[in-house]
Amino acid sequence: MNDKHKLQRLLKFLCTLMCVWMLQGCTSSTKQSAVASIPANLVEPCPELSPLNGSTGADILPWAVGVVGKYNDCARRHSALVKAIQ
Repeated sequence: MNDKHKLQRLLKFLCTLMCVWMLQGCTSSTKQSAVASIPANLVEPCPELSPLNGSTGADILPWAVGVVGKYNDCARRHSALVKAIQ
């Protein structure tokens, strides 16, 4: 009976050791998510572009300046987002 008791203790010990090894393997292979460290202003969608009303230079010039400004802002945020992810 003593040998049976020793064998049961050995099996419990080996099972526990196996579980610990398996859990350690999982924790060492996971990596921290980059999404948690991304600033909120970088994940905002780009603004909608206003429609062009009119066909004269007085209509097109202010519209084009606004579109270029919105594009540049969106491009800067996109570049910063790509850098934050990498």
